[in-house]
Amino acid sequence: MKEQDLFAEAMGKVQPLPCGDKVVAAKSKPRRLKRNTSIRREHVAPVSKASIALSVQATDDPWVFVADGISKDRLKRLAAGRPPIGQTFDLHGMTRDQALDLLEQGVGKAIGESRRVICIIHGRGLHSQGKAVLKESVYHWLRQGVFAHTVLAVIPQPGSGGGACLVLLRRQ
Repeated sequence: MKEQDLFAEAMGKVQPLPCGDKVVAAKSKPRRLKRNTSIRREHVAPVSKASIALSVQATDDPWVFVADGISKDRLKRLAAGRPPIGQTFDLHGMTRDQALDLLEQGVGKAIGESRRVICIIHGRGLHSQGKAVLKESVYHWLRQGVFAHTVLAVIPQPGSGGGACLVLLRRQ
């Protein structure tokens, strides 16, 4: 007997489920951020676009930055998945220029669609010679790029090992 015949025989009595009998899985609870997260309240040079100036708080972690007025609790909620991620950008395998072009187009679209949180997967830079090229470029672009005035907070995505970040965008 051929494989196709065996498969047809094994699957012969299988019937598709009626639409009303489908079960939707419940969402799991979001993970909580560790309580020992510390953020200093020192100011760094403001990032600006046109007449909008955004003052940014310095933190102990170089991969975390937040605008003034964003609380530790807000960062904890962001890390826990509230609000949920509206869009994800995977930059693996791209050159710096390709990645920044994709971000400029995609973030502009996300802002136009009133998305609050985006996830950027930039990788950890394990395949870069020396520094992590994409990671450095993405964070620099988020601080000083064309949409820097809309970025309220950037934190590493929990569980990503530093290979992705969550970006909280300003409400439009």
